[in-house]
Amino acid sequence: MIIDVSNTVPIFQFEKVDKIDEKNKEYLRLFAPRWAQLLGWSKEELKAKLQKEQLEDVINDLFSQLEIHYSMDNFVGMLQKSNVVKHAIHNLDYGRSKYSEPVSHEETAQLLREYEGQFIGFAGYNPHIGTKSLQVVKKAILEQGFEAVVIAPYDHGLNANDKKYYPLYSFCDEYDIPVWIHSSINYFKETSAFIDHPKYLEDPLMDFENLKIIAGHGGWPWIPDMIALLLKYDRLYVDTSAFRPKYIGMEHTGWEMFIQYANTLIQDQIVFGSDWLTLGLPIDEFIEEISSWGLKEEVKEKFFWKNANKLFQFNLTTKE
Repeated sequence: MIIDVSNTVPIFQFEKVDKIDEKNKEYLRLFAPRWAQLLGWSKEELKAKLQKEQLEDVINDLFSQLEIHYSMDNFVGMLQKSNVVKHAIHNLDYGRSKYSEPVSHEETAQLLREYEGQFIGFAGYNPHIGTKSLQVVKKAILEQGFEAVVIAPYDHGLNANDKKYYPLYSFCDEYDIPVWIHSSINYFKETSAFIDHPKYLEDPLMDFENLKIIAGHGGWPWIPDMIALLLKYDRLYVDTSAFRPKYIGMEHTGWEMFIQYANTLIQDQIVFGSDWLTLGLPIDEFIEEISSWGLKEEVKEKFFWKNANKLFQFNLTTKE
């Protein structure tokens, strides 16, 4: 049984692109070859297309085919086949403008109703439009079936301890709502690589005594700092999403300390997150690669579902 706390759905991942934001081009260049592999395109085929066509046209051709192949019903079938009983939908609210409107949560809310019990809704918050955005988050949590909150500080141009996030943390603290926070490197050229350093998680953990945080993407490349915080705060959890598992299990990749502590002192704070759609790696292959980590059987069970089951209070059992 598996609970995936970091992911999205095909209709969001492979949404048509009208105009590519300049800051997103690095991400598209990084992940496009991986998405192409999901359709059986070779790297050479993709490279040839990019030489002949505009990036927007290639991406939209790729996305249109992926959206057909990964229809929602097909996608849910893949999850169920791999025994993924709960799967995150991160409804992120990006941007740095104080004049923007909160991102809509209606489509995700509809999916939560349509596929009841299959998905975990993560409501997105934009600190630059704090009050309006918080109202959307509150509605999502209290009325629309969402069960967590998600923020990516690098996209907001802030650190996770910025006081603009504190109204959100206060709400999550009061209502016992986990908040997933991007806590790893980003690839925006105009944004510091260090903006999501795990050290910025400590202030909210100190200031809100009930706040539960999931550090997204494992804290890499600052693994020792991530481990230090996990040892100090039992309300801090961590996933390893957006990194291919076989590389996490390899020597000299910076993950060795994480694997050592995952098997010992932080075994009750590790949760499974994949972002397998973003990585372009089928979920069954993603799960299989985790065997290279050498986790103890009882730890593997905690990692795959027991810790998240406790964190989200799902009350699932092995009979599910």
